[in-house]
Amino acid sequence: MNRDENRNHDAAVPGLTVQREAPTVALQAGLIGTLEIDVSTNCLVVRSRMGTGVGTGRFVEIDVAWPPGWSVALRDGTPALIHATGQVACRLGDEIPVGGGFKDTSRMGVVSCTGQGRVFEAYELTRT
Repeated sequence: MNRDENRNHDAAVPGLTVQREAPTVALQAGLIGTLEIDVSTNCLVVRSRMGTGVGTGRFVEIDVAWPPGWSVALRDGTPALIHATGQVACRLGDEIPVGGGFKDTSRMGVVSCTGQGRVFEAYELTRT
């Protein structure tokens, strides 16, 4: 594979916000949404409906700060979220429940992939 092909392959892998240290306190909020790519920043996000009432609200893309060691890689040509153990946690388009809570990036010491000042600090990902 030549250098140009390497660059094209790397460009297909979206960015990801990752925590520098594991959370010492498990926040108790929940986030349910679909694993997507924010096309304006090429970052992995969770797309979730925000609002009140059934069928109301709007979709927002939430930058999630995943625990240390998590990453993103291509699996069968599709971006996948990779657990710190190296196993596929979920794939692009999967609906996922994430446990954690919103925090300011300055308090966490992380840089948001999407440039947001607040991210959802993931404590766990539970599969149903």
